[in-house]
Amino acid sequence: MNTTDLARYLMDEPDPAKRQARLQQTMPAIELIEILKAEVDRQKDVDTARALLAGERAVEAAAHVQDARARPLALWAYAVGLTVRGNFAESIPVYEEARKGLQSLGYEEDATRAGMRQIQALAVMGDMSGALALAEETREAFMGLGLFRDAALVSINIGIIHYRAGRMLEAESAIKNALEQLSRVGDVVGQGKAHGNLALIYEAQDRYREAVAHYQTALDIFRTHNLTEDFIGNSVNLALLYRKEGRLNQALDLLSRVRAMYGRLNGNPNAAFAQLEEARIHLDLNLLSEARKLSQELVEVFAARGMQMEQAEALTTLGGAQAKQGRLEEARQTLERAREGWLSLQNAIQAALVDVSVASLFLESGRQGQMAALEQAVLISGRAIEALSEVPSAKALGLSVMAEALLELGNRPEAKRYLEEAASLAVGLGIPDLTIRIERLRGQMALLENRTQAAELHFKRAIERLEGVRASLSVDEFKSAYLGDKLEVYGDLVDLLLDTKHPREAFEYAERAKSRALVDLLARGGESPRSSADPEVERLQQELAQARQELNQHFLAVEAEATAGIRGSNWEKMLALEEQVTQLIRELERLQPEIVLIEQVQELRLHELQQTLEPGTILLEYFHTREGLMAFVVDGDRVEAVRGLGTLEQVQQHVEQLEFFLSRVAQGGMMLKIYGEEALKRSVDDQLHALYQLLIEPLPLQLSGQPLIIVPHGILHAVPFAALYDGEQYLLDRAELSLSPSAAVYALCRKRIRHDPGSLVAFGVPIENIPQATLEVEQISQIAQTPHKFVGEAATLQNFFAAAPQAEVLHIATHGAFRPDNPMFSGLRMADGWLAARDLYNLRLGAELVVLSACETGLAKQTSGDELMGLARGFLYAGAPCLIASLWPVRDDATARFMTTFYTNLRAGMSVATALREAQLVLRQEYPNPYFWSAFTATGDSHRTVNI
Repeated sequence: MNTTDLARYLMDEPDPAKRQARLQQTMPAIELIEILKAEVDRQKDVDTARALLAGERAVEAAAHVQDARARPLALWAYAVGLTVRGNFAESIPVYEEARKGLQSLGYEEDATRAGMRQIQALAVMGDMSGALALAEETREAFMGLGLFRDAALVSINIGIIHYRAGRMLEAESAIKNALEQLSRVGDVVGQGKAHGNLALIYEAQDRYREAVAHYQTALDIFRTHNLTEDFIGNSVNLALLYRKEGRLNQALDLLSRVRAMYGRLNGNPNAAFAQLEEARIHLDLNLLSEARKLSQELVEVFAARGMQMEQAEALTTLGGAQAKQGRLEEARQTLERAREGWLSLQNAIQAALVDVSVASLFLESGRQGQMAALEQAVLISGRAIEALSEVPSAKALGLSVMAEALLELGNRPEAKRYLEEAASLAVGLGIPDLTIRIERLRGQMALLENRTQAAELHFKRAIERLEGVRASLSVDEFKSAYLGDKLEVYGDLVDLLLDTKHPREAFEYAERAKSRALVDLLARGGESPRSSADPEVERLQQELAQARQELNQHFLAVEAEATAGIRGSNWEKMLALEEQVTQLIRELERLQPEIVLIEQVQELRLHELQQTLEPGTILLEYFHTREGLMAFVVDGDRVEAVRGLGTLEQVQQHVEQLEFFLSRVAQGGMMLKIYGEEALKRSVDDQLHALYQLLIEPLPLQLSGQPLIIVPHGILHAVPFAALYDGEQYLLDRAELSLSPSAAVYALCRKRIRHDPGSLVAFGVPIENIPQATLEVEQISQIAQTPHKFVGEAATLQNFFAAAPQAEVLHIATHGAFRPDNPMFSGLRMADGWLAARDLYNLRLGAELVVLSACETGLAKQTSGDELMGLARGFLYAGAPCLIASLWPVRDDATARFMTTFYTNLRAGMSVATALREAQLVLRQEYPNPYFWSAFTATGDSHRTVNI
């Protein structure tokens, strides 16, 4: 057996006795230790477990090698293995013995190189003085050997030590000294490393502009020399800098541009590495469709290239995205493929990490009553924990999954034991999602033990941590998405506070879970972004304008195809252009941070809301916890909480039935003959009565026509509250209704400063399904004092953006379309294209009221945090304090009649809410079915009056 075969045998043979026998039989030479040391170096960045194994085998074999160099060389290999596995404390004495042994034999260069690794171990263990002393000694040794390049690289290590110790001036001096030496010897790659580390130091000092400059220099060098690992590492560091600044969208853009530099996925494979990081960030932010799309593409790319490790990473990310989307069986199959991939690579740690994800899937199934699934969650997480002893964060996550599964099974003592172990591991790690999860579980455990004060503390800690992360995100869509899978802790705390008779605080925490990103967005006050002379900004703006023009063309083409009953290639082109527009907007936001400047506002306190409410006004805020649907009833003097209103699923069933019957009313003609007009109305009323019994009847409401502000939750945003029916009267008969995404949004709308009196600006686009749009605009213009109207071909996008800011009342009569797949591209049909909700972010309105006389303009998708994404969000952000919109398409003649009455009421001095209610009452006399009169809703501060 030759030496290479012997090394392979030692690596593969698990029986120590057999290994010893083979070594005694062969009496190996020093080459065996050299091969095993080379294996450590080869595996240290690939498979750390195998690197450590090679080091252990080297020490074992050295006892049988008749060469004094064998043991210190083997110890060096073993110490490196310990280091890459994170066993820094254990590695330090091994390094020390290895260095002394090599020095005693005259191998000064090897001893010095071993010292370079020992420096890292000392620094990580917090022995900065020891690390610095060894670094200085190592640098001097390299200088004495004439290895000036290596001495300069040690100077970088010295700078890093000072950086870790918080001595920034010394760190900067050391790195600059290294940079000068590396320049002198002509080591360009070493200069790149110095620039990257100097950037880290500047970043720690908040000298972000200088840090970016050095990162860019480093990236240029690594790109030029095709040093992929260093290039990706510094790109990620730069992305982390953007995260520190709260500009996570720019981190995503950076990764996207890194990937694009290598030519999407067909060129250099490193593009795919950047895309994998991008997918992971999307997953962290709960941008699940994007994460799933990116990781699915990567699975196929890596498989085609035979890159097993990267494919396993992509599968792990894909499985995580599928799990968060609720596609549990798909996720389980994907993660099993990932686990098999890691095992084939002999990477037990990564396989165990996948096991934790699989256990989480079984836990989710177990929550739905599958006891066998809970058993599997315990068994799989237990298996994972054993393999994760050296990865504290992963082990803590596995322990928390096991604890939760045991808790669901009723084994509280064991659950508590595992949970406390998880908590002890998580302390000091600073991983937000892990902390949030463990604190919430500890709160639930304390609650089961009747330790309500401790439970409250844990829940509040979890909320404080997640709100801290959310507050650091400066991009609206990221803020909206982040809360995703973390909202339940608010429900836990609300239930606890209500159980302990603290309804005021319970309301405040329920409110903190609602539309927080929109609240932050509205707090900007509607400043206009400053113009920029940056040529890159100008280029991107031109690209955006071109992309939006092309997108409009495809919008119109898709519309024509839909009319013909087909879906052609324009749909896919439209989706691709929407993605391009989104990316361009993000890049512009990166270059013009004032565009997305969002003020983090304080949470609304109940007494502040009560001061905002006019006398007699009631605010009704719905919320959902594990115990079901509930509502807070708030007026100027009181807050009452009512629980047990049913479930969101019950509401969903009735809303779906209601929508079915309303669609039959809308079709008219044959449907009226099939059902009968009175029978259809009874069917509509039956569903409205069922919703009334769930949502209104249990509440302590004494209504006699006063203002009622409703803050819906989830599916309740689709409920026509004005039409809820008690069997004799509709809610419209008893109250003056308006809606708001949250109480805080209502309060901000109330604070919107009134502008100088303006005029009515009206747009009318008469297309096939609303041919009377022009007539509607003409009729309301006759009511207004100084109307400005744009109808037909004049109702262009250009005219809209020019005229809308001057309006006191902005009226748009056209077709509207809600896009549940991409709600911020929901839009209004103008004469020459579509006005998308996202386009409204560039608009600054002075209007007191916006009226959208179009179908589906009031629809919005509720994302995590009960965030509304759609046209309403766009107009509220643009500056409108009040918005009239519709929940469903209404017949053209009924809409025209309603609008004429509504504007007549406004001209008579009625508030928006009163004018809306009176117009609905008038329309109901002519059209009794709620389909006709209850579609339009008022959102925001509807108690203000307007001048027209």
